[in-house]
Amino acid sequence: MILTIFNFIFLITSLGIIYYLKLKKVSLSKQILLSLSVGLALGFLLKYSDTPPYLINILTFISDGYLALLKMLVIPLILTSIIHAILNLGSGKGNIKKLSFVTCFMLLGMTAFASLITIIVGMAFSVGEGLQLPDVIATPTHTYSGIVATLLGMLPSNPIAIMAKENTIAVVLFAALLGISARMLDIKDHDKMETFKNFIAALFAIVKKLTQIILNLTPYGILALISLLILNQGTTILTGILNFIIAMYVAMFLVLSMHSIILLCFGYNPFKFFKLASLPLFVAFTTRSSFGTLPVTEETLSDKFKMSQVVASFVPSIGTTIGMNACAGIFPAMLVVMTMTIMHEPITMTFILMVMFINAIASLGISGIPGTAYIAATVSLTSLQLPYSVIALVQGIDPIIDMGRTATNVSGVMTTALVVDRLLHTKTQRLKSDAIALSGVDT
Repeated sequence: MILTIFNFIFLITSLGIIYYLKLKKVSLSKQILLSLSVGLALGFLLKYSDTPPYLINILTFISDGYLALLKMLVIPLILTSIIHAILNLGSGKGNIKKLSFVTCFMLLGMTAFASLITIIVGMAFSVGEGLQLPDVIATPTHTYSGIVATLLGMLPSNPIAIMAKENTIAVVLFAALLGISARMLDIKDHDKMETFKNFIAALFAIVKKLTQIILNLTPYGILALISLLILNQGTTILTGILNFIIAMYVAMFLVLSMHSIILLCFGYNPFKFFKLASLPLFVAFTTRSSFGTLPVTEETLSDKFKMSQVVASFVPSIGTTIGMNACAGIFPAMLVVMTMTIMHEPITMTFILMVMFINAIASLGISGIPGTAYIAATVSLTSLQLPYSVIALVQGIDPIIDMGRTATNVSGVMTTALVVDRLLHTKTQRLKSDAIALSGVDT
């Protein structure tokens, strides 16, 4: 009873401290670091004491409420930001075509190379050695009807329905078509389009303000999310298949290093990149939702990296559905290596190239389907005629893996946005202070 009261006081005090730091205008990054630490401590306190339901309900309300508010932003943010960006884009439809091509090429290419890195890591760690395939018949939770059917499902046949289903790629296409149509009509009826342009600009400004308000709630959401993760999973999820977890995180670290090398090649400072990108990476790691992190990602790219609004809006929106480095590249590739090791089958160079190709193409074909990592694994395993039952070995430790997966996905998207911005020469202003500048080279 005394410990229960202490836990309640600890929670209320922690929330109060975070609010006090906000009043004192302490940076959001420092508030989030404190929230992570407090969340871990609170999670272990609750795990090893009698936890009353009302405490769990409070944490669940905070965490689920925060995620709901983030998701609330996604559709209006995509619609307003993309239409606004296209209306203010430079002349020529070629810009849109080039932007789309370079974005998709970058995302799919990095997914393929993430698969290659993972296969090497998996073989080095001998992932799957000593394990056996579960003696159960495991079937995919989500069905994959093929790339043609999936691509047709990405088309915005019913704008209201695609918004309700949170079909991001279809919303992107719908917004892009609206923006392009408005630009074409601007030639014939400039006055009418000027009214529409002002309306979209005002609506976009309102959504941006709403985004800032909700982002200020991030420390509270992270505290609750981490506490519940520790409470529900504890440290038991780290046992039994520890080698797989370590190999996954080594692969994800190497893919993040690949992002750093790419940034370095284009004249960016990787250390300053991760410093400025810390907020969306923290949010991605704790929420485990690339879709939910989208508002934070767009806000960071436009405000901290000072890139053009069209790139800051377009690339992250596309990146939440295709070319996910970790969910579509790392995770399926590691499961393939695990299965081949268990079955004592050799991994040849031809086989590696097949996995890279399948994962890259599958990341395009599975867009908009829930449970991206597992549906991507389904496509890879079934395409290579490997047993899907290996999934049962890793489902129990998925929360720990998924945190790293989501952060890696977001890092890949932000890296793509910076490279695309540099390639298309769309950056309209640079950071002026060396303390916050991302690139140390004048362009």
